[in-house]
Amino acid sequence: MPRRVLFALLSAGGCVPQLYTTVPPEPVNDWDAPVNSWTLSEPPPGLAPEGYEVGQVVPDLRLPDQFGEEVALWQFYGSVVLIDIATLWCAPCQALAEDAEETWEDYRDQGFVYLTVMQENLEGDPPEPEDIELWVENYALTSPVLADGDKVAWDAIKNNAYPAVLLIGRDLVVAERIDPPTAETVREAIEGAL
Repeated sequence: MPRRVLFALLSAGGCVPQLYTTVPPEPVNDWDAPVNSWTLSEPPPGLAPEGYEVGQVVPDLRLPDQFGEEVALWQFYGSVVLIDIATLWCAPCQALAEDAEETWEDYRDQGFVYLTVMQENLEGDPPEPEDIELWVENYALTSPVLADGDKVAWDAIKNNAYPAVLLIGRDLVVAERIDPPTAETVREAIEGAL
C-alpha cells in the first residue's frame, strides 16, 4: 500500500487532540554549536529563552534530526525560521507538509529555514527514527525534521491542536503564530518577514 494512502487511511478521523501531563524540561541556556549539515550562526551572548508567545525569545530546542544529529534552534540565529510542530497522524499536518519542501527551496537562499518538529507517530507514541524517516521520504523533505518525543516544545501548542506553526525572526523572537496554518498563510508570513 503506498505511504500516502496509509497516511490518509490512518488520519481519516482528523486531528483528535490528546491531553498529556508531562512537564517539559527547562530550556538550556548554554550554547554549544552542534555538528550537523544545517547553517550555523552563534547567537549573541546574554540571550535568554522566554517562551513561545509573540514578542518572546524562543527557547533553544535541542532535538535529533533525521540524520540522528543534534540540532539546536538557536544555531539558526540570523535566519527567519518557521517551526512546524506536527504529528504523523494529523491530517492538517500532512496537508502542510505537502508544500514544505517547495517552501524551503523557494526561500532558503534568503536566509529562511523550515523546521519540522515531530511530536507523535501514527499511533500517538513518541516518534522513532523510522517514523521521522517515513515522514521525510513521504514528503521528499531536505529541510530539518526533528524528533520531539519528550515534547519539549509542548508549550507552543495551543488548545491541544496540531499543527502549531510559529514564525521566528532573525533575532530568535517569535514574530507570528500562523493560524490557520495553510501553504498560503505560511508563505504570506514568510514573505512579510524576509
